[in-house]
Amino acid sequence: MRKKISVVVPVYNVEKYVGKCLESILHQTMQDFEVIVVDDCSPDGSMTVVKSYADKDPRFRIVTHEVNRGLMQARKSGYSVAEGEYLMFLDSDDFLPSDAMEAMYAEALRTSADVVSGELILFYPETGKEVRRTSCLKYGSDSIAVYKSLLLSEYHHNLCGKLFKTNILQSFEYKTLEHFTNGEDGYLFYQVVEHVKEVVHLEKPVYYYLQNMQSSSKVRLGGNAIRSICLLNQLRIEIADRHPEIKPYACQQVTRVLNFLYSKGYDKDAGLDSYVKEFGLSDYASFSSAFKHLPFAQACKVFIKRYLLKR
Repeated sequence: MRKKISVVVPVYNVEKYVGKCLESILHQTMQDFEVIVVDDCSPDGSMTVVKSYADKDPRFRIVTHEVNRGLMQARKSGYSVAEGEYLMFLDSDDFLPSDAMEAMYAEALRTSADVVSGELILFYPETGKEVRRTSCLKYGSDSIAVYKSLLLSEYHHNLCGKLFKTNILQSFEYKTLEHFTNGEDGYLFYQVVEHVKEVVHLEKPVYYYLQNMQSSSKVRLGGNAIRSICLLNQLRIEIADRHPEIKPYACQQVTRVLNFLYSKGYDKDAGLDSYVKEFGLSDYASFSSAFKHLPFAQACKVFIKRYLLKR
C-alpha cells in the first residue's frame, strides 16, 4: 500500500549529525512514511550510521551515487524514485519536530494544496538558541501570488520545511545542475511554482535548521558560488518574462542581489563580471540599474554601499 509521505535525505559527510536526523523521522507522531537516503559518495562514516537504521527498518531505502554529484542532483535522485503520496526534503544535519509530518499532511488533505509549508527554526547547537524564521503568503496562494511573495523576500524558497505532492515533482522535467552550491533550493522551487495551483503556509514550526557557528559572514564566496547565484537570478528573469505581472518584482530582486555582490567586491575575485555577461544580467548590474529598477530611496542606499563606502 502506498505510503503517505516519502522523506528524501541526501547524505554527505554528516556522520556527527545524521543519527539525530533519522531519529527525528522515526519519532514522528505519524508513522506512515518511507525514508529515501541518497548516498552522495560520503567520505566519512555517515552511511555506516544510516545502514544501522536501514537494517532494522524496512521503510528505509538507500540510493547510491557512483560519484559525488552535489545536493541538487542528490535530491533529484531521491524524488525520482519516491513512492509516497507526498514528499518532503530533510537535510541530514537538520531534524524535525515530532508532529511536523502529521501537521503538514493534515493541512494538505484539508486544502488539497500542491505545497504545504511551515515555519523554520534556526537552531544553534553550541548555545541551544532557537530563532523562528517566518514566512507569509499575503497576496494569495496561486503561482503568481507565490512568485510575488518570493521576489519580495516575504516567503522563503527553501525546499526543506515544505510538503510537496509527489507527482508535482515527478510529472515535470526540472533543470538540475551538478555541484550547484548557492541557491539550489530556489533554483528548483522557482521551477516547481510554475506548475502549482495552490500553496498554503502553516504558522507552525515544522523544521529545525542547524546553524554552524563556525561559518562566518566574512568568508568569501568562490567563483562556483557566484556562478550559482547568477544562474538563479537568470531563472528569475526568465520566469518573469513569461509572467509580466511579476516582472517589476523580479527586476528589483535581481538588481538588489547583483549590486550587493558588487558592493562586496566579487567582481574582483570571483568572476562576477563574466557571469553577469554570460547569463544576460547586465541590465541589472550597471551603475544605472538601481535607479532604473528600484525605488529612489533604495537606489540611493545601493549607490552609497556600492560606490561610496568602498572608496
